Amino acid sequence: MANEETKIVLEGESADGETNILLKKESANGETKLYCMDSGDGPYSYARCSCSQKDLVDAATKEMENEDSKMLQEKEMTNGKTKMLMDKEVSNGESYHMNSGDGPYSYAKYSSYQKAIVDAAKKMLVEAISDNLDINNPSFGSSNTLRIADMGCSIGPNAFIAVQNIVEAVTLKYQSMQQKPQALEFHVFFNDHIANDFNALFRSLPPSRPYFAVGVPGSFHGRLFPKSSLHIVHSSYALHWLSKVPKEVMEINFLGLKNGRNYSTTDEEVLEVFSSQYKRDMQSFLTARAQELVGGGLMVLLVTGMQNGAIFSKTCSGMVFNLFGSCLMDMANAGLVSNEKVYSFHFPLYYTTPKELEALIETNGYFNIERIEILARPLEHELPDYRICSFHLRAAMEGLVEEHFGKEIIEDLFERYTNKLGENSFIFDEEYRKETHLFVFLRRKITEYSSEEKPEAEIGSEEGKKTLNQQLDV
Repeated sequence: MANEETKIVLEGESADGETNILLKKESANGETKLYCMDSGDGPYSYARCSCSQKDLVDAATKEMENEDSKMLQEKEMTNGKTKMLMDKEVSNGESYHMNSGDGPYSYAKYSSYQKAIVDAAKKMLVEAISDNLDINNPSFGSSNTLRIADMGCSIGPNAFIAVQNIVEAVTLKYQSMQQKPQALEFHVFFNDHIANDFNALFRSLPPSRPYFAVGVPGSFHGRLFPKSSLHIVHSSYALHWLSKVPKEVMEINFLGLKNGRNYSTTDEEVLEVFSSQYKRDMQSFLTARAQELVGGGLMVLLVTGMQNGAIFSKTCSGMVFNLFGSCLMDMANAGLVSNEKVYSFHFPLYYTTPKELEALIETNGYFNIERIEILARPLEHELPDYRICSFHLRAAMEGLVEEHFGKEIIEDLFERYTNKLGENSFIFDEEYRKETHLFVFLRRKITEYSSEEKPEAEIGSEEGKKTLNQQLDV
């Protein structure tokens, strides 16, 4: 890299030498890379270095040097990789996102299953809001603005359908009480991780929507809104995502690498660790929402899980993920990826059961469970198509896989995966369809925080972690 002959080309200079600038790096072998200007307010940022051609070239050169240095560091870090994988607490919650845009494997094209869950819940949603929305509650009646948050919105369009269902249900409730719904305004907050493509979300917003829309980036496992600022919270097909892959799993993987055994997400040892992480995540989620919702506020959760007593490795979903893992092992055996990479990769997902989820909500203590039911299985009467199944998983997981393994293996990996699904289509048989989709309707208890509750301590602080561990007995 140090001997690579390069030159900087300045193109599109305007008359004042200040705007419409494009810089290229051309190597001796003809490869060309384009560079945008440094952001922020650092010493070489575009904001500071846009007064002349020389300053602009200096800014771009600094960007190139940073990239070269980073590549060199990555090369030097290959030694001792196993220890790094063990020490690394992989995949913090801010890195998960669905495939954006409208490409061949975009989430917008391959999320019909998730849409079917939202559609299946509509009747229950309308009934639950009619039965439980108290428009005489001072927290609701003190303002003509009703604030709704959708947690885990992705890029739409399913989030828009869910929000529209809520708006219509609330409007019907007001009409049934002989109130004037036209005086009511809706303020909707669409939340997802910071890596989510909010631009795609905003571009696809319904043009005639009956609400004001705002994007809120950040993990829903922590606080996102001021206290007592929301009236209704909704989340669909999102709470089976963990905030992170627990560090304990990396320790299990390290032992597996030494002993020649690859522990998958369906192994009992790994599931136990994932279960503990899920309990912590759900307590954080519920406590954060309890602080953000007004007293009497409502929360609608559509939660993916499995039947009570089911063994995950013997469910269709468990076998789907095991087949994916076997494709990675095949590629490792062929020398296409390293064993260390394969052994350290897990999807940060956990499938709860109705019994476990109900116990977690009751342990949290901030909500009354008004309704919890199992939804009819989406697309129940359609024969599973293994190709569509592969495309759905790719739309949801490609970014996560690419972040861990790199872009080079993606096409080969998913082609192998599609073929394996076709060869093992028995996993879609009825006897393995043990997954459930829960409709959970909660109401925030109408109590003021007392000094004994200390809600802030339950998220983030060491005192809060200790309190949660005591509650969960972990």
